[in-house]
Parts: sequence; C-alpha cells; structure tokens
Amino acid sequence: MTDEFIFVYGTLRRACPTGAHDKYLAGARFVARAKIKGTLFKVSYYPALVIDDTAAWVIGEVYQLVSNAQLAALDAYEECSYPAQPGQEYQRQKVSVLTGAGEELSVWVYAYQHPIAHLEVIASGDFLNT
Repeated sequence: MTDEFIFVYGTLRRACPTGAHDKYLAGARFVARAKIKGTLFKVSYYPALVIDDTAAWVIGEVYQLVSNAQLAALDAYEECSYPAQPGQEYQRQKVSVLTGAGEELSVWVYAYQHPIAHLEVIASGDFLNT
C-alpha cells in the first residue's frame, strides 16, 4: 500500500455498475465513506464534481491506493495528466474530505474543469442516488 488516498464519487464507487471500480481500484483498501463540499453535475453516464466550500455535501468513498502505478492508471481512466492541462475535463488535486466518523483526511480527487452551465445538478450530492 502507498500513503496515497483517493476520494471517488462516481463511476469508481464500488456500487456503481460500470465495472470501473473492480478494474481501477483492484486491491485498494476501502477506508471510509466520506463527503466533500461541492456540487455534483451529471455529464453523461458519469458525474462531475465542482469543489465549493460554500456548497452542500457530495458523497463518496475513500480508498488507500496500492501503488503509484494505480494512481497513474486512474489518471488514464479520467483522461487527466498531473498537473492537468487546460483542455482536460478533470484535474487531480489534493483536498480534505470528512469521513462518516468525523475524521478529516487528505486525499486526491478528480475535479471538473470544463464549463458547467449546460449540466444538470445532482441535487442529492450522491451519484448513486440521483
């Protein structure tokens, strides 16, 4: 295991039926359900997170990654280099999330960086409960 943690809120969550969780988070250790301040949008079959300290909570899960190669594979899945280039849909950034037990964790997250005006808000903040 590495010292790297990731917060996932969409197709990488274990209950999402896309199969992405099993492929990209294989071997990663589930740490906790967690939440982050932001707004969740529906892009297509996947969501987009815009981090905003004044917004409501977005629900997700935290995993401890197996290796740096696993993080690189996640970057490829999200079509994101680190640091992100201006035209990329997502940027990977370090943020703090709050676990269900009230613990703050420093994690990686993929934040959306395209315009959101045309996107539908996922009011529940939970992609699996839209």
